[in-house]
Amino acid sequence: MRNATLLILIFTSLFVKAQNTATITLTASKQGPANVTLISEDVHFHPNLGIGLADVKLEPVVSVNFNEKTSEKAVIQLNEPKMMRLQYGGGAVNKTWMLFLQPGDDLSINFGDNGDVTFTGKNANYQTFLKNYFLENQYQYLPVFGYKPSQVDNKSVVVQSDSLKKVRLEAFEKFKTANPAVPAFEAYVLATTATEPSVTRRAIQERMMRRNRVARLDDAQKKELEDFTLSDFKIQSDDALLSQAYRDELRNWALIPSTRKFPLQADSRYELSPEAIKDVYAFSKEKLANYPKQKEYLLTYWLNYAATAIPTIETSKALLEDYKATFPQSPHSEYITKLIQTKESLKPGSAISDVTLLGVDSTAVTVSSLQGKPVCMVFSFSIGQHEPGLKALEDKFGSKVTFVYVSVAPGFALSTWKQYAKARPNVKHLWASDENIELLKEKYAIDIRYPYLVLDSAGKVVNRWIPQEFPDNRALNAELQKVAM
Repeated sequence: MRNATLLILIFTSLFVKAQNTATITLTASKQGPANVTLISEDVHFHPNLGIGLADVKLEPVVSVNFNEKTSEKAVIQLNEPKMMRLQYGGGAVNKTWMLFLQPGDDLSINFGDNGDVTFTGKNANYQTFLKNYFLENQYQYLPVFGYKPSQVDNKSVVVQSDSLKKVRLEAFEKFKTANPAVPAFEAYVLATTATEPSVTRRAIQERMMRRNRVARLDDAQKKELEDFTLSDFKIQSDDALLSQAYRDELRNWALIPSTRKFPLQADSRYELSPEAIKDVYAFSKEKLANYPKQKEYLLTYWLNYAATAIPTIETSKALLEDYKATFPQSPHSEYITKLIQTKESLKPGSAISDVTLLGVDSTAVTVSSLQGKPVCMVFSFSIGQHEPGLKALEDKFGSKVTFVYVSVAPGFALSTWKQYAKARPNVKHLWASDENIELLKEKYAIDIRYPYLVLDSAGKVVNRWIPQEFPDNRALNAELQKVAM
């Protein structure tokens, strides 16, 4: 009896494990110079450097270099259906296919000499259907449909986009007669099929309005484009969030009524006003009341926007209070709470928290050691970012202000960074380790949209929320003018 019980427990354990994993096997007909990577497109909010919460996490789950071996097998954790990107690169061939994987799948992905791919195993038909009817995103269809960037009128592309929609729907109905389509797969297919033609039509129409030039659209033109979205978009099931095109259009659709009530200001330091954010938050909550996943998705998105893109904290505080009441179990409330606290500590006149970084000569440099002269601290998320654009301000204020460029690119080696840090008078270059990047996030709320921090000679905050502006950084110039007097 005891042995029987043990066998039952083992069997149950294996069964549960199989229901929370998928087995993927990548194979090639022969060895050759090709690399294949399967990337999970996990739709959930998670902390992301410089933008607060990102709504999707792209993570490689299995990879193989066919120059070294012809097969690679992996068992991946999978608790729910997910879209994945299968990327192939070999010689002059680079391709990406969308896959739909779910717990319990056992899929073999086989590559031929020409880089083409076939699928075998459980639910292989899902992948074959996506391969035949779906590219990675709608813009990849433009050259296939004959889109010409130099040509103003590309209306024929819109017609072909609508034809693709019809072909997809007919093919999917035929597919379902032979294959049991799970709800999540059907939601992805229908959401992407409905959304992409609308996005393509709007993109083409906008290019025609601009006559392929860099030109500002007038109010009537903007309204015409927005009307496309308002008439075309339809809320679909919560599983439609698997589709990136649908997620993008969902946000766009929800936002239009609010920006019509509270138009964007040309001189605004952020895209949306506090009033527009409050309005779209309320609108999303009301319109998606019967779609719990989409409601939580959008309310999290707008709350994150309020906490990161708007310099003041009153709006994010108000939305956070409602968000906590609406989603008392959400893990994001604590993250946003800490972000707001950090922003409160960075008010003008506040003493800046001390952080230790490394200089070009590998010596430790504390932020407090920079006192004695006003400081313009610039957070660089990539090599050389901002420096060419700030050369004029360096020349103008360099004798009175120290410009400090801080590298906050994660995973970037100190030895490599040193090669690009060019010495100049009144300029310092500092490097942050991955650990110190996290500290800068916690203490300075480093943000891609607001890459500048101006300190007075005593190390007190003058302004932390200075946007990057092209081509002349007027707001930064005004703040430097204050401290240089």
